[in-house]
Amino acid sequence: MATEIDRRPRSRRGEGEQLREALIEAGAELMLELGSAEKISVRAVTARAGVSPTALYLHFADRDELLRAVCNRSFEELRAYLQAADDEQAGDPRAQMSAIGRAYLEFAEQRPAAYRIVFTMPVGKGDMGTELPEPPTGAEDPGIGAFEILVGAVSRLSSDEQAALGTSIQLWAALHGFVTLRQALPQAHFG
Repeated sequence: MATEIDRRPRSRRGEGEQLREALIEAGAELMLELGSAEKISVRAVTARAGVSPTALYLHFADRDELLRAVCNRSFEELRAYLQAADDEQAGDPRAQMSAIGRAYLEFAEQRPAAYRIVFTMPVGKGDMGTELPEPPTGAEDPGIGAFEILVGAVSRLSSDEQAALGTSIQLWAALHGFVTLRQALPQAHFG
C-alpha cells in the first residue's frame, strides 16, 4: 500500500512567493546532502517541498533555473559580506583588501552551508552543459558581482587593469584554497 506524501498546504492567492522560497530551500537542502547539483531531480526537490512536480514550473522554467536560484542566493550572501567589508574600510585601499579577505574567510566559517552551495553548481554553463552565449555581468550574476568587489579593491592598488584581474583570480583561488584546507584539516591551526 502506498503511503501518502506529506503535502504542503496549497498557497492562497498572492502567496506564491512562499512556494518559490520552499522550492529554493528544498533545492539547497538536497544540494548539501547530495554534494552535487547534477544529482538533484525535479521530483526530489518537489517531494522535499511537499508539492507536486508540476508546481516547480510555476516559478522556474526548469531544474537548472531553480538550482541557479539556490546558488545565487548563497552568492548574494557572500557578496553582502564582501561589500560590507569593502564599505567599512572605504578610503583606505590596503585596509579594504585585508577586510575583503577576512570577510571571505568569515563567510566560509559562519555560513558553511551557503559557502558549500556557492561551489556546488558548475559555473559558466547553460542548460545541457552548453557554453553561455555571453558572459553575464555582476548585475546579472551575484557570483560575478562578488568577484567584482575583489577586482575593484585590487584595481585601487594597481594601475594595470589586466594585472588587477589576474591578481584577483589568484587571490580568490588562494582564499578558496585556504578555506578548503581549513575544512579538510580542522585539527591544523592555520590562523
